[in-house]
Amino acid sequence: MPWYAAHVVLYHEFREGPQEEFPVMENVYLIQAETDDEAFAKAEKRGRSDCTDDESLRVNGRPARLVFGGVRKIISCAADPEKPGPSTVETLDDGVEATYSFLVVSSRQELNALIKGEPVRVLYEE
Repeated sequence: MPWYAAHVVLYHEFREGPQEEFPVMENVYLIQAETDDEAFAKAEKRGRSDCTDDESLRVNGRPARLVFGGVRKIISCAADPEKPGPSTVETLDDGVEATYSFLVVSSRQELNALIKGEPVRVLYEE
């Protein structure tokens, strides 16, 4: 059965007061499914299960809840073509491409910061 990388968006919603920005997490789950549609449904169920309405949750000191935003994309995991033997998406192994993202930064300095894992503004392209 094929494997998929499901990109699921969760965000924090403040319980009170105005909200000018939304802290967002994009979680990537590995999903095994027969079809893209089944993978999407399983990813949605998994993402919703991570949401919480826990009264003790705080974000930047403010009471908040974790909300399911949606499944952003489903990527079929591709086998490593350099591996000997049959190429199949059904076997997870070292070298399998689980997911990818396209980002644009506006300078070499921002590129270097991104590579180091430092905060940087990016344009996230699909």
